[in-house]
Amino acid sequence: MKDVLNSSQSSMNWKITSKIIDTAEIGPNDTQNIYLVYVNDGINNIEARQAYGIEDRTKVTKEFINKYGAYIDKVEHQE
Repeated sequence: MKDVLNSSQSSMNWKITSKIIDTAEIGPNDTQNIYLVYVNDGINNIEARQAYGIEDRTKVTKEFINKYGAYIDKVEHQE
């Protein structure tokens, strides 16, 4: 019974989160943030990928929405 309760609880709080994990120098006067984008079911991280810059973060986020969209309640980008 415990697994059933955990399963129903976790399916209600899924979110995609991104946070900056590093900054890369891509030119003499230019930098780009490196993000960790991950899907969390309220208890565990389900999948995570690195993204390089805002455009790549958006692409990864959209891919996760396409894959897990039925479960996602929230998207949160931490700057």
